[in-house]
Amino acid sequence: MKAHRFASLLLLVTLAACATTPRATAARIDGSSPAAYQASWKAMEATLNQEQQAKLNTAVLLIGTTKSFNAQMHGGEPIDTIETFAPETLRSYLDGKTYDEIIKAAAATGTTITRVEHHRGAT
Repeated sequence: MKAHRFASLLLLVTLAACATTPRATAARIDGSSPAAYQASWKAMEATLNQEQQAKLNTAVLLIGTTKSFNAQMHGGEPIDTIETFAPETLRSYLDGKTYDEIIKAAAATGTTITRVEHHRGAT
């Protein structure tokens, strides 16, 4: 009977601790400046495992590529891809977003990667 009471008390204490412990705020990208962006990117990456980091990098690639393609298709004249995928554009779009929001934004583009090729000696 003492073991049952002890287990009940332990469970109650654990639940109380969970209820009073503040949750960590999700890391957000700060796109206000290049330095702030870099610092917030590193802070976000530090909270992620390798798989999540790969998803984040892929998401940013999908977002940037889709935005660049759309700008070229709807802008009338061909636009240099490097200009439309400028760091300022990406910083502005990602500003204030969390990891989950970035992943959702990438999924919302409808863009997918179908094949990856590696070219030896390409620079």
